Amino acid sequence: MYQDRYHQYVSALERLFIRFYKPLKAYAFRYVNDDATSEDIVQDVFLELWVRREDIRFNDFDAVKSYLFKSVYNHSINMLKYGHLHDSRPLEDIDENTVLESYISSCVLNQEQSLLLKELEVEIAAFVETLPPQCKRIFLLSRADGLKNREIAEQLSISIKAVEKQINKALSGTRKYLKSKGLI
Repeated sequence: MYQDRYHQYVSALERLFIRFYKPLKAYAFRYVNDDATSEDIVQDVFLELWVRREDIRFNDFDAVKSYLFKSVYNHSINMLKYGHLHDSRPLEDIDENTVLESYISSCVLNQEQSLLLKELEVEIAAFVETLPPQCKRIFLLSRADGLKNREIAEQLSISIKAVEKQINKALSGTRKYLKSKGLI
């Protein structure tokens, strides 16, 4: 029983890491402007997530996503505040107007990116609804549930090649659809 839960945590954390590592690193970089520090921050956040795995509801995707981004933000601010950056200046030497402008522009950028991501999610969901039933089911099992092609093939009693073909069909269609909407 414990091993099953442990493997579920590992699997969930792995999916989250694959999905969010790069966006979180870019998000941290906007604050700390240092690549290595950004990596450290994101790794620390994922370590904290692992430590708190019993308290986190991994099935609530939006809550986990919010937790990750808020944690990266907090770690970034703490790095700036306590001067752990290689090229940091004392906080009192930083011009308040510059900090405020930077904060406001990052908030605007975050809102723009958030709106774009929401729009993309809505458009992708709309396109997925137009897929043939079997293709839609396979695509959702792969992308939403995170199942491997082999697992999907076993669950649906079809070949792995058929699964791959349906996923490629869905991805290709999604790309074309998003291009036609001017979103990519």
